[in-house]
Amino acid sequence: MRAVLREPRFLLIYSGMATSLLGDASLLLIPAILAKKLTGSDGAAGLTLFFFTLPLCLSPLLGYVIDRVDRRRFLIATCLVSGVAITPLTAVTGPETFWLVYLTSTVMGCSYAAVSGALSGLLKSILPEHLLAEANGALQTARQGLRLIGPLLGVAVYTGFGIGAVVLLDAVTFLVAATAFAVLPKPPLVSTVARGRRREELSAGARHLAADPFLRRAAGAFCLMFTLAGATESLIFAVIENGLGRNPEFTAFTSTAMGVGAIVGGLCAPAVIARRGELPAIGTGIALYGAAVMLWTIPVETVMLGAMTTAGAGLTLAGVARMTLVQRRSPGHLIGRVSTAFEAMAGGTQLLSLVAGAVLVSLVDYRVLLVVVGLTILCAAAHALRGRSPARRRGPGRGRIRSSH
Repeated sequence: MRAVLREPRFLLIYSGMATSLLGDASLLLIPAILAKKLTGSDGAAGLTLFFFTLPLCLSPLLGYVIDRVDRRRFLIATCLVSGVAITPLTAVTGPETFWLVYLTSTVMGCSYAAVSGALSGLLKSILPEHLLAEANGALQTARQGLRLIGPLLGVAVYTGFGIGAVVLLDAVTFLVAATAFAVLPKPPLVSTVARGRRREELSAGARHLAADPFLRRAAGAFCLMFTLAGATESLIFAVIENGLGRNPEFTAFTSTAMGVGAIVGGLCAPAVIARRGELPAIGTGIALYGAAVMLWTIPVETVMLGAMTTAGAGLTLAGVARMTLVQRRSPGHLIGRVSTAFEAMAGGTQLLSLVAGAVLVSLVDYRVLLVVVGLTILCAAAHALRGRSPARRRGPGRGRIRSSH
């Protein structure tokens, strides 16, 4: 990743985003912990991710906007609005204000969808293609790697100073990110094409996704994975409480373990993608995640933390490969819509599994559910591994290479 970190514009983006991601990681577990404490329900805690994922189903509307505005200014505005929009969480004081937990989770989901789609397009416009995997790897390593300190920091601040202090921390980091985008030199203009009917424009990203065989296979693998994987958001609390006999705050340690794995996955992702290609990298990452979920059935803390480390590595590897594939296979004027269409497809299936998981966790033994979820994820990995990645350039003067089948 040294090459991309020598790019001044990317370094500025990376610094601002890393600061913002620290705030996000600090707030990450708070809605679920509040839900668990106020209701005592594993399902209620898992549903916080349901509301976080809900905006992803409507994210193609954001993609339509992203492809028609200055992405740098869009990111500035999104960061500033997000910093203000998370403040309702400070008003959660008991069961009567519990609904604000889900409202804040929805706001966080909107922010994630907007930043993800716009940032993907911005990186494509300022970086050469051979540095995209490194850029995505660096950002994902920061995003997931901050689980090492973010959740522990968030829980510590929440325990010592209350919910308001955690929200203030995240709001300040959003301001730092907005400042970084504000001082970023204006990126080159994105080439445009003649606009068609509104309906055709809104569906352009999904149609491109369906027409490209590589993107289509990647989307199929992620959708199959999320068909049941969303249930793990409720299952993790059942594993911690019933399997390990620990309280909900132990999720700070499992998230930290995921961060350790994510650092490894993010650092290794560019090399894996360069050697094997995006689709095999996606399949390998999903397979690691599926194996990790199966290990959750073993009620031993060291095994659980090791499994979470493996899950972090797998999810980060698959995520970096997916983002890189979308950037390489999408034209600049469409990338916002393609990226958000991908998020909507995967998010829609995840949404269904989140609801199912919240219900089933109280009806079916969590170990049985974990086995079913793990096997489904491994089938998704097999789907990706059966494909091959397109030919691509590794860098100037290095010629063309083709990944293995």
